[in-house]
Amino acid sequence: MAVDVLCAVCGGPTVQVQIAKKSPKVRVPRNESNSEGLSPHSEDSNSDSDEDEWGYDPQIVNEEDVEWTGSCILLGYNRRSTAIDKMYLTGRSTYQDFGHFNVDPSEDPNFPEDDSHSQCFVICDATQTSCYPIHQPCLQLLAKVLCSDENIENLDKDILYHAMSSLHGDLASGLDLDYGQPESEFEQTWGPRSGAEVLVVNPMATPSFTQFLRNAVSTTEFTLPPSYIITSRVQHDPFATIPYDVAHALLLLLPLDTVIALCAASYPIHAFFGPSNRSFWRAALFTCMPWFWELHELVRDGTLNPKTTDYKGLFLWADKHTIPREGLRGPFMGVANRRRIWGVCLQLAEEYNPRAAVKTRERVRGAAAELIWKKSVNVDLPAVLWPKPKEKVRTRTATAQWICDEMSHTRGGVFEAFWGKEGSLVGMVFTVVESSERSVFGEESGSIEEAAVLETGIAGLVLHLPDIFLHEKVETSIRGITVLTASGESHRLGDTSPQYCQRVLSVNSNHGLTGIVGHITNDGQIFRIGLLQHPLIEDDDKELAPALLHRPLWKGPTSFTSNALHNTASPIWPRTTRTSFPADVLVWAADAWELKSVRRISAYQPGGDRHVGVLRVDFTPESGIAPRVVGEEAGRWLVDKAEFNPTWDNSGLNGAWVSFAVDGPGGEVIWGEELRDYRTIDAMEPADGETIVGLAVGFVYPCYDSQYRYAWSTVSALTMTL
Repeated sequence: MAVDVLCAVCGGPTVQVQIAKKSPKVRVPRNESNSEGLSPHSEDSNSDSDEDEWGYDPQIVNEEDVEWTGSCILLGYNRRSTAIDKMYLTGRSTYQDFGHFNVDPSEDPNFPEDDSHSQCFVICDATQTSCYPIHQPCLQLLAKVLCSDENIENLDKDILYHAMSSLHGDLASGLDLDYGQPESEFEQTWGPRSGAEVLVVNPMATPSFTQFLRNAVSTTEFTLPPSYIITSRVQHDPFATIPYDVAHALLLLLPLDTVIALCAASYPIHAFFGPSNRSFWRAALFTCMPWFWELHELVRDGTLNPKTTDYKGLFLWADKHTIPREGLRGPFMGVANRRRIWGVCLQLAEEYNPRAAVKTRERVRGAAAELIWKKSVNVDLPAVLWPKPKEKVRTRTATAQWICDEMSHTRGGVFEAFWGKEGSLVGMVFTVVESSERSVFGEESGSIEEAAVLETGIAGLVLHLPDIFLHEKVETSIRGITVLTASGESHRLGDTSPQYCQRVLSVNSNHGLTGIVGHITNDGQIFRIGLLQHPLIEDDDKELAPALLHRPLWKGPTSFTSNALHNTASPIWPRTTRTSFPADVLVWAADAWELKSVRRISAYQPGGDRHVGVLRVDFTPESGIAPRVVGEEAGRWLVDKAEFNPTWDNSGLNGAWVSFAVDGPGGEVIWGEELRDYRTIDAMEPADGETIVGLAVGFVYPCYDSQYRYAWSTVSALTMTL
């Protein structure tokens, strides 16, 4: 069953549309009946005819008109990029099915190296981000509306991505925009519809149309419709008191349809702006029809005589022929489609321009600060909010530059945190002592404010977030912060309960803190957050990435994880990718003695071998070590609550436990890990001198339909030297 998606800008097909082999005018009539009231043509005899008739009418559109629909450029988000703005544009992309595109790489520095195929709009893993497909001509039109030229390099991809995200519903195959007339009647797949051919005609200029238009305006007399005498019926007209120069400026700011309607409704406006007012109507051709640049060219190059041309008549003539409507055919179809798409671009501009203005205000800095900014990177931008922002919730990338000269990163200052009514972080401020300049990230109007005086510079932040399973309502956000300084001090602000999960944001070695970057919603929620840092020495060969132990969102330490988990020298195999959901840590060997005491590792699998809800380690009775269990929350959802056993022993669970015996006293150790994913098996072994001492396991992730899968979704091996 095929599922198509739409271009985010034009709302048209992202597949190559078909042209029928036969026009409806030459198709064999199929409503003739024989004497028995049956069709004279059997189903078999008409199969070839059906195939010939499928597609758009070849007498209205041709292959050249529709070729542009067959490929797109994707606008995406690459979390692994070290740039401050992580959005990218792909190369030519062709649609496959169910939202998936085959992608050609681009020269965009943020393009993910391993991304040869991307999913748009609807994604099965709600912790991941969508891509947005845009036809090349549509992207050029959008650039012309937003940046005044067709160069797509001038588009701010970060702002555009946020603008589209705020207009995208979870289950939509397009954006929540008015795509104009005629309507596509799109449901699940795109199909040719008689009368809607204008939707698939290339909206960009062609030499043949320019020549046609030159001939048309040179030979056409632009006769105006009859003017109605309405002076006797005018009792009060508010425009009668408006000076001409004000009315002139006002009309040039109005949409085309409004200008025409106002001239018909108001006698003073009608009188001011009649056919004799050539200067106004000549200007209106440019300001009210910015999408009709072929006509603008003819006005500029002298094809039209400025002294004799009826510009008002030309204006009304151009409007009439370029209105996108049902059944439109002929040479103006491309311009009519462009006019329709231009209207969609103006709607996107309403989302784009305010974000651009805010971004410009945030970047008002001196030369020294700008030099640091240009060298700054962001190695990770994890999600710290769940549920993620919904449809109609606007998001933007916000930044705060806290360090504005080369030496300030070592100096102390005042760190302030602001908390909203629900206890969630809404803003942070850092003030360098020497400059007394406050730089704000987010909002500084929270109901609770806390501050810490730092003697030295910031080396990292630990974010404290409630476990999503802590309460019945599945949600989380930043409730506390621990500020780590270069001197080794730590300062706690907000709610840093030991029950909460922790995420570490640290400054890389040989780097200094620059500031903060994140995605913020229009209602003040912080969705993503990361550190900005700049190199202290030139080291172009080193690939920047967050420390492996700092990538997952860790659950709070327990008595049996504190030693192993908080040893920053312990590597972890990077299999955890769900940034919003915590990783449980099951450690069976914090030291050599525990390693020799391991007796058994068990997994609870009530749904068969594809669903693991609980992991348990048992030790020898002689060791006196209590069993260690992770994943209890997932287990509660996998079994009937009445059947749930909080001790998670092997009794009463219908034989759903699968055990793996380990002879720890005899010297047996776990030497490798194999992960089966459908038909593939990934096998990994620790480095020489290291031992696998535990697992980091994620037990939940959300699907696109807002349902949660309470079984393990990610697993990593913890290794260390014993």
